[in-house]
Parts: sequence; structure tokens; C-alpha cells
Amino acid sequence: MTDHSSSSNRVVIAGGGVAGLEALLALRALAADRISLTLISPHNWFVDRPMTVAEPFGLGEPARLSVPEITAEHDAEFVRGTVKAVDVASRRVSCADAPDLDFDTLILALGARARAPFSDAITFGFEGSQEAIRDMLARLRRGEARSVAFVAPAMTGWLLPLYELALMTARELAASDVDGVELSLLSPEDQPLAVFGGQLSQSVGRLLATAGIEFEHASFAKANGDGLIYGATGHRRADCVVTLPLLSGPGLPGVPSRGPDGFIPVDEYGRVTGLADVYAAGDAVDFPVKQGGLAAQQADSVAAHVAASYGADVEPAPFQPMLRGMLFTGDEPLYMRSGVPGADPNVPGAWFPLWWPPTKVAGRYLAPYLFERGDEDGLGGPPMGFVDVDIPLTEITLPG
Repeated sequence: MTDHSSSSNRVVIAGGGVAGLEALLALRALAADRISLTLISPHNWFVDRPMTVAEPFGLGEPARLSVPEITAEHDAEFVRGTVKAVDVASRRVSCADAPDLDFDTLILALGARARAPFSDAITFGFEGSQEAIRDMLARLRRGEARSVAFVAPAMTGWLLPLYELALMTARELAASDVDGVELSLLSPEDQPLAVFGGQLSQSVGRLLATAGIEFEHASFAKANGDGLIYGATGHRRADCVVTLPLLSGPGLPGVPSRGPDGFIPVDEYGRVTGLADVYAAGDAVDFPVKQGGLAAQQADSVAAHVAASYGADVEPAPFQPMLRGMLFTGDEPLYMRSGVPGADPNVPGAWFPLWWPPTKVAGRYLAPYLFERGDEDGLGGPPMGFVDVDIPLTEITLPG
């Protein structure tokens, strides 16, 4: 660990999403006034993106919080800009639309780059996708479309929103007394939400079956001259196709990347391979599951290690991923857990939250911060219909 006791204390956080804000809050709590903090982001607003999946169905709205106000509240400087390169030798971050920034410690929380996997599909999370979902629901109600395929484009990432969209679509059709619509969910997984493990995967499978959603495992989708075809045999089609973005690393000059998708390689404390005093957390790093709660846990490990390097009385702990997932279904709330220390393995579900506050992003510092502002910013109690899942990730449950 680098000893910063005799150096300056400029800590720069690049990114204003979950990982960036969790790192900001954690560092101010752990390192207090030992460091000066600067957060750089191209956006003035933090949007609680996991909540956007409920919005087209009228089941909730995402919180929108001012990033400049958050940074000011925590005695940090906010710079609006886009990081375009890192020069570790000169300890400088270059920005496309803001002055260059000097740093002693740099935390990269840039997120992943996203692209649409298919041209003839609704890619949820892209601009206009929520309105496209609303239009799809209207077409289904009018009988203009009779089938929807929810297609997972890859294992890497976070597939839970696709399941939520499928389940809430089924609920919306049932509430509108629309019968005869074929709903299918296609995934390269062997079983539904396989990352959660056998028992919980079976529970999710039952939810799909009860909702009338066909799950097709080990399937794929591709485009040809006749449109999008999908399925294990490659011959099925649907009137509407909903998918998720394909993700890749930020591709930042001066920062190493790994594998064909170019994610940033880090160790268990978030230190970037080969770069002194540079850390990374969140969707940009080479951990295969991309999820807000995991991004917050990565940021916590980074913050503790950085705080200790500046003399704070903190014992750094490596990133030990514990997956907490809230699955919106539009039905009665069911909370599930598996592998949690002290949990009864014979009890697959519960009617109470397994963590608090029960928000989509289960971050140690950011979640309470958001929850406290829920009454006026749209993050009150959880909306109707979700499944809570809390399990540690292991090599057995990780994709690939």
C-alpha cells in the first residue's frame, strides 16, 4: 500500500454513478479531512437507473439527485467534464471539455460503454426505450402484436432487468384482460437467473411459468435479411423483441484493458493492474456481473484502501461480492435468500426485507443517503411486487 503521509492529498473520482458516489461518500466518512476530493462527471444528475424498469408500467419513478449538490454537501469539488486519457507518470487526468486535473490518487468509476445488440429490437436503457415499451404494451392491448421475445444478448452484465420487463409485461396484460399473447424469455443461461444459484433459480422459473412466460435456455438471437431470428434452433420470430445493451470497457488511453470487451483489470482492492495509485470500481472493471450493489461494494473496498493509505484508522477489506437483487414482478412481494450466513437453508423465501434500506442499489453509504431523500425524490418504500435475493457470489455461480 502506498504511504501518502508525506505527500499531498488530491483524490480524484472519475464518474458520478453508483460507484463514483459510493466512493465519494465512503471516503469522506472514512478519511474525513485527510484528503481533498474532486469528482468529475459529464452529467449534473444522478439517476437511480435500476428503478427505471418500473416506470413504463406506472409502478415507480427513479430518483434524480444533483451531483454538484451531493459533492458540495460532502466538501468536495465538482467538475463537469469527460475524462479522455490518464497520464500516470505526470499524475494527470485529461478531459475533453474541462481543464486537466492533477491527482495523487485516481479512482475510475466511469461505467461501461453500451451498444445495441440488434437493430430491430427495443434495447432497454437506451434513450427512448421506455416510451418504446409503452408503445409495445399499447400494441399488445389493441391486438396489433401477439408475441414478445425478451432476449438476453450475453451472459456478462446484469440480466435481472430483462426478467422484470417480462414479468411486468405479463402482469400488465393480465390486468388488461389481454389473452393469447406469446411471451418468451431467451437466455444463454442454463436456468433462469442462474447467477443466483439452484434454489432461487427454480423459484424464478416458477414465477415465469405462473406468468405464462416460456423460458428457453441456451438460446441465441441474430439478425438476417428477414429480421431477427432467435431460439436454440434459430428459427423462431416474434412481433416485438426486447433486449439489453451489450457492454464493453471504457477504452481509456493510459489505462490497461483485458479481453475482447476491454474491461479494466483490477485486484481485490480495486487497484488497476500496472498503475500506481489508480483504482477502478463499477461496470468498467473486469468483474463479469455488472450491478449497482456490486459496484458499491467494489467502491467500498477501494475507499477503505485509499483512506488507509492516507493514515485513516481503517482496515482495508478485499472485495468479497455479495449479490443482493430486487426483482420487480408486479405481483405480491416475495423476498428470497440463499447462502446468507445464519439463514435457514430450508426457508427459500420470506415476507420481509433481507437488508435495509430495501432499495435497488444496496450500497453501504449511498443506499441510506438515497433512502433518506426518498419522500421528496421518488425513493420512498419499494413499489408493489418484487423478489429480494441475497447471496454470495462464488466461482460456481459466476457467468462462464
